[in-house]
Amino acid sequence: MNQVHQISCKYITPNKTIETLSISCRDKEIITYIYNYKGVSFRVFTSRNRLEGFWKGLNDDDFHFGSEEELDYWLKTFDSSHLF
Repeated sequence: MNQVHQISCKYITPNKTIETLSISCRDKEIITYIYNYKGVSFRVFTSRNRLEGFWKGLNDDDFHFGSEEELDYWLKTFDSSHLF
């Protein structure tokens, strides 16, 4: 099971945030960026460049969830080994 730690949370508007999270399992760690839109849409990016590309319309999210429960489950079980 992964360990998840919040690094930061920036408010874009009162109901839109960008969270920076560290996900670690064993000796591996990945930093993710989560765009939370009104608590009903969670877009996950595996790099800051991918997040910035999303804002510029250059790419889509890496993962998308429609509920906080789905996101929480993914955060706990995500296997980041294929990203290294």
